[in-house]
Amino acid sequence: MHIKFDFKVILFVLFFFILGFEKLYLLFLIFAIIHELSHMVIGILQGFEPAKIQIMPFGAYINFKIDIKSYNTKILKGTICSLKKLFVSLAGPLANIVIAIIFYMKSGYIVITYINILLATFNLLPIYPLDGGRILKQTLIILLGRRKALKYTNLLSNIFLFIILIISVIFCIKTKSLIILLTLFYLVYIRKKEDEIYRLKEKAYNLLDKMCTLGT
Repeated sequence: MHIKFDFKVILFVLFFFILGFEKLYLLFLIFAIIHELSHMVIGILQGFEPAKIQIMPFGAYINFKIDIKSYNTKILKGTICSLKKLFVSLAGPLANIVIAIIFYMKSGYIVITYINILLATFNLLPIYPLDGGRILKQTLIILLGRRKALKYTNLLSNIFLFIILIISVIFCIKTKSLIILLTLFYLVYIRKKEDEIYRLKEKAYNLLDKMCTLGT
């Protein structure tokens, strides 16, 4: 398995060090990595092979090699692969919720409880490529098919991101929280990249449609 380190993590550590929150950020990063390892464990249990893990400013991301057999069993308009990916996406937030409950029952660990609640809540937002967006995507693939799922996932992700931005900007103005503002910038950045990828895929689908039309 290839491990890739995003050097923006160092910039984030320096930023939080300047603000005096470096310990809090490192603690956040530790539980974010545990979150991602939960994805990996469930993926392996379902027969996926980890190909790459990338350490990023707000956690980590794992790519899997997927057995082609996972695409052979149909479930409605999707495949068993979509269902497996849905379970993988659920694993991370559920791990944070379990950790939050465990530490909530122990006195003196309120910070760890809040960090894990924050991680679970943030990742369950229906904005792709967050876990909530991935859950939305795989559910729609099963119900509507891949092309429509990509379209609606991208659309709903942009709508929810816009709503979250408005709420968060209002909150930032009241609290003057640079941390939330930084998180927002990062979320907009990764969402923009995913939106560009979707547009390329849609162009490919349109090209295939034209080729099929010409072939008939």
